[in-house]
Order: sequence, then C-alpha cells, then structure tokens
Amino acid sequence: MAPATHGLLGRILRANDDASRRYGENTAEVDAFIHAASQLSPWQWRQVLTARRLVSTVTKEDAAPATAALQQVQAAIRSTDGKVSETMSRAGEALFEALDKRSDEKVATAWQALSALVMREQLSPLKFAVHYAPFISLIPVSGFDGLDPDTMRFLGAVEGLTKERCELLARRWRLDAEASRGLLKVVARSRYLKAEEAAALLALRTVPTYLQGDAGWAAVKTLVHGGRVLGARTDMPKEQVAVLWAPLEAAIPLASVEEPVAKPVRARVRAAVARAATAITKPPPSTPVAKATAPPKRAAATKPPAPYGPNSSEVAQFIKSVVELTPIQWLRVIDRRNLVASVTRQDAEPAGVVRSLLATIKGTKSLDTFSRCRAFAAVERASGTVAAKGQLTYEESMKGYGAFGEIVQLDYVDADGFAKLVAALSTSDWVKVADSIPAVNQDVVAPLVNAGGALHDFLEGRTDEEAVAAWQAVSALVRRQHLSPIKFAASYAPFASAIPATNPRTLGAPVLRYVSAVGRLSANQCALLARPWQMADDVSSALSKAVTDAGARTAEEAAALAAVVTVPMRVSGSEGWAAAKTAAFGGRVIGSRSRLSLEQLEVLWKPIQPAIPLASLGAITKSRR
Repeated sequence: MAPATHGLLGRILRANDDASRRYGENTAEVDAFIHAASQLSPWQWRQVLTARRLVSTVTKEDAAPATAALQQVQAAIRSTDGKVSETMSRAGEALFEALDKRSDEKVATAWQALSALVMREQLSPLKFAVHYAPFISLIPVSGFDGLDPDTMRFLGAVEGLTKERCELLARRWRLDAEASRGLLKVVARSRYLKAEEAAALLALRTVPTYLQGDAGWAAVKTLVHGGRVLGARTDMPKEQVAVLWAPLEAAIPLASVEEPVAKPVRARVRAAVARAATAITKPPPSTPVAKATAPPKRAAATKPPAPYGPNSSEVAQFIKSVVELTPIQWLRVIDRRNLVASVTRQDAEPAGVVRSLLATIKGTKSLDTFSRCRAFAAVERASGTVAAKGQLTYEESMKGYGAFGEIVQLDYVDADGFAKLVAALSTSDWVKVADSIPAVNQDVVAPLVNAGGALHDFLEGRTDEEAVAAWQAVSALVRRQHLSPIKFAASYAPFASAIPATNPRTLGAPVLRYVSAVGRLSANQCALLARPWQMADDVSSALSKAVTDAGARTAEEAAALAAVVTVPMRVSGSEGWAAAKTAAFGGRVIGSRSRLSLEQLEVLWKPIQPAIPLASLGAITKSRR
C-alpha cells in the first residue's frame, strides 16, 4: 500500500507542478493576463491600440508587419516542427482561443505583450516594455509593489514630465568610463532590475505624448538609464551615483527622488486645528485706525466664516483625533469599512480619486479660495471620469476631462496615474484648470478644501485604504447637513466607535434605549427588520410634518450609525441594507415621538415592532386630543 500511495501522491504532485508551470516561470501572471485581456471592453481596447501607436512613434516599429506575422505565429503554434517552445505554444493557444472574436490588430498587440510576459526574465527591460507598454495601465504587471520609495518618487516624476523636460532628456550624453564599468558590474549580478523595467514602461507611456522619433527614443533610453541607476545605487558609492545621474539631473534632480526630511505631521495637524479653533472662537479684533475712522455700529461685528462649514467643531475634533489613532484602531476602521460595504453594495471611492483631490489641495495653495474651489471641482469631475471611463463613450470622457484633456494625454491613464499627473501640475496649469469651471458654490466646497488641507500631510503617509476611509468620513462630516442620515452613517460608520460623531447627552432616554437595542440586534431581529413594508400616505405625511427640529435628525443619525455598524455583522447584501434602513427609520420615528399621537406612533412603529417592541423603550405617550 505504501509504494502505491506514494506513487499516486507523486503523480498528483507532479501534475500540480506541471499545471503551475505550463506557461513557464510566470505562469500565474500569464494566466491572469489572458483572462484580463478577454474581459477588456471596446473602449479599453481603443486605449490599448492608441497606446501602441504612440509607442510605435518612438520605437519606429510599424504595426502592420506584426499583424501580418500573426498568421505565421498561429501556423507555427499549430505545427509540430518545434519552431515555437512548448510554453509559448501553450500560452499562444490559450490567448488565441480567448480572443477568438477580436480583430487581428488586437490579437497581435496582445500576442506581443503575452510573449514578453512569458520571456520576461530573458528580455531586456526596454525590450519587455516596448511590447507590454500598451497594457500597463489596464493590466499592471507584478513587481512594482515592492519598489522602494526613491524609485516610486522617480516614477512619479516620469509620469509628470513636460515637453521641455523631455527635450532635456533627449540630449546626447556620455558616461565616465569608470562609473559605467561599476554600473555594469552591479547590473550583471542582478537577474533583472525592477526599477529599470518600471522606468521603461512609464517612459514609453509618457514620452511619446511630447516627443516622437529619434528624440523620443533618446529620452526614453535616458529614463531607462535612470531606473537602472536607482535599482543599482545601493551597491555603488554616492559619488558614482551622482556621476551616472548627470544625464537626468537637468530634468529630474537626484535630490528630488531621494528620501525627504521627515515632516512633523502631528505637530502640523495640531497647529492647523488650533488655528481653526482660534478662528472660530476668537475672530481677529479690528485695528485702532479702523476704530477711529469707522462710524460706530449698532450690530455686533460679523464673525468670519467657519473654516470647515457649519460643523467646524466636529470636523476639527475629527482631524485632531484621527492622527492619534493606534494601528489596532486603524485595523478596526478598515475591517468595519469592509463590513459596511457588504450591505451598502457601493464601490469604494478609488484611491486614485482621493489622491487626486489631495494633490489638488496641495498644488493650489498659492491661489485664492475661489480659484482653489473651482480647481477642486474640476479635478473631482475629471478624476471620476478617469476612474469610470471604461463605462463611458469617448465623447462623455472628453467632456468629463474638461481642461485636463488639453493639458495631458488621458486616453491610457488610470485613476492612480491621474493622481500623479495632478501632483505634477504647475501654477499656470492650475490657473487654466480653475478658469475652465465658470462657478462653484464656495460655501460648500471651501470647507472641504480646508479640511483636506489640514489632513493632507497626514494622509500622504497612510495606506490607500486608510486615506480613502478618512477622506470619506471627513467629507461626510463637512457635508453632514446635505446628506441623508443613512448616507452619512454609511460614510462615517468606520470611525463611529473611535471618534463618535453624536453626543449622547443630546438624545432623550427613549432614543438612547432604542440606539442601544439596535446595537444588540441578533440575526433573527435583523431578518425581521429586513421584511418589506409600506406606510399609508396619511401617516407618512404626519411623520414628515413631525420631523421639523434637529432632535429627530440627530436620533435618526444615531440609529443609522448603530445599524450600519451592527447589521453587517449579522446579515449582508440587500437584506442587510433593508434592515439598516428600517432601523434608521425607527430612529426618525422615536425622535419625533413628542409630535405624534399615540395611534400614529404605533402605526409608524409597526415595521420595527417585531424586532424591538415599542413598550421596551418607555416611549408610550398619551394620545393628543
């Protein structure tokens, strides 16, 4: 039995090993590429083909021969003469089957990228990038997540290049012989440099927008050289690195990609909050000259507008508290955010959109408030368009881009890439962007810009998930009066425990009992709350009239927050969302109880009664006569 069992196990292990290497060393990545390529939409394919044509303007490779050679490749794969390796043949068969109904141009472009993936370790970084660059925005390759911060700053600078800087990079240059030999020795010891490969991919995606032909190719090779230097600099003396960086220094100074001095984030955030609090509580006194010349006024001096809008004190408290959260609290925030998403079924705002907005707030510091608000609105619209362009037509996308469509090429830029482009804009670019928006409601946008300015330095050092969660929460606080209680709760719930947004002292005893009961809901109670229900028009109208003071809204918000936090732990999906909305409705009813008759209260409470009896809240009131 033992030998037979061992033999069977051996065959299973060998079969699994063969399956994991059927396309060579990069089987998992090749498999993912084939699947992703088969799912691309027509609009995404247009982006790929546009990027390929741009790349060909610097590589001088005509797309027609590649398309014509596709038939020869397919014939070689079908034959058994061994002209194509077994791994390449398998990958080609899978790709051609997945793209069976695509045009020859699309299949040829995908085949070039696929063959580069299969032979990734055997190709030079620049050769690999030439074939794969058209897909880099839509189907990223592995390895970029492990790049060091200096390399990431360099890649950001590459994406933010202007035409003038590309022309500087296209100049001829020659390296010192000793430094060149040192670089070659370091490179020879490495299998391949991820920094060089990443630089090649982004250079081929950026440079052709500004330069074509020999000049564009020269600029690309200079940037690839920069990636190679950064990838090898840890094994080289600083003097040699400085010499090797000389061809790039005029366009991308070495100091700009090195580790910056650590910023005192918490101190700066506290100072911003302190200034905001001072502006709220102690407006600047008028000068003696003004007192002497101005006529006496009967009315009190007008206070300056609160920096964060009507909820300035709450927003300031959030900004002050969020920087103090511990790693454990951040883990709870992210976990709760995922739970909330399981019932709301709403996709989280892409991190690239949030990073774009924060980059806008930082880049427009020198502009006046109205211009900053207009630029913020323009970026908010453009970043949303970039994130959703796969579902939009070309005309809709160009309309959403606004002024950005004239400043940069966005056809093959994703949300993350757009954020880096925004961060690289100059003051003149920002003026142009602001002028493209005729008018915005400054009272609505300015508080959000101010809040983002206070949080920018802190969020810059957080992960994308944490930055998105914090931005959604502070945005909900700033716009609290404009959001429905359930919408506010869905955005703020991840922070509801760590940074409470509702003061329990403002809630009556029945409301507190109800919120406590919502926080203790079981799965059976949630199922009861999720049942469909409908309210009669006359009773619904009576409730609408009763909800006139802030107390009812506060009660509904508190109930919604408790529901959005508790319900996802019991049920998910549409059932969970229905239960949460019913629980929030209960908060509205119990908050308006003093303006309702006993009969109206009992009728309105029917959807909640099976799960949380009204008598348990001590809210029974005498019927009004």
